[in-house]
Amino acid sequence: MPLKMKELLFLRHAKSSWEHGVSDRHRPLLPKGMNAISAVALHAKNRFKSFDCLLSSPANRAFHTAAILAHEIGFPWQHFHLNEALYSFDGESIVSVVQALNPAWNKVILVGHNPAFSVAADYFSASEAPEMKTADWIQLNFAQDNWKEVAKGDLVYGSKKEAQKTW
Repeated sequence: MPLKMKELLFLRHAKSSWEHGVSDRHRPLLPKGMNAISAVALHAKNRFKSFDCLLSSPANRAFHTAAILAHEIGFPWQHFHLNEALYSFDGESIVSVVQALNPAWNKVILVGHNPAFSVAADYFSASEAPEMKTADWIQLNFAQDNWKEVAKGDLVYGSKKEAQKTW
């Protein structure tokens, strides 16, 4: 049986609020952030649905972004997981998360934070990765079939601005 190549999608959380006097981990999404992630999910629905699992940072804004995405595209909830290690702003930490992914998963969506996601996307990409804005995503398609070896992935970038034009 041929091995399946790995695919990874980084999704930065949608726009959140700093106005509620809560810790960083508990900051909620703004209404415009909720609208943006809905637009992104619907715009790229077929792309997102094809993934094996969705892993999210447990920070409120990331979890809420991931939950809206899952709801909008009908993603199976049993394949939605929180991962404490994704609550990081350090790219090297995210690289370690990717390299330790379950080998049974071939296509994984990670929902989390910048600057970590932009740094990690750049690390894994064959080309320079753009700086991710809120609710933007970067997909990387790899020639390798092992998460520990993924490198020089082909990059596809999607922005909330692109999605909102069609919504």
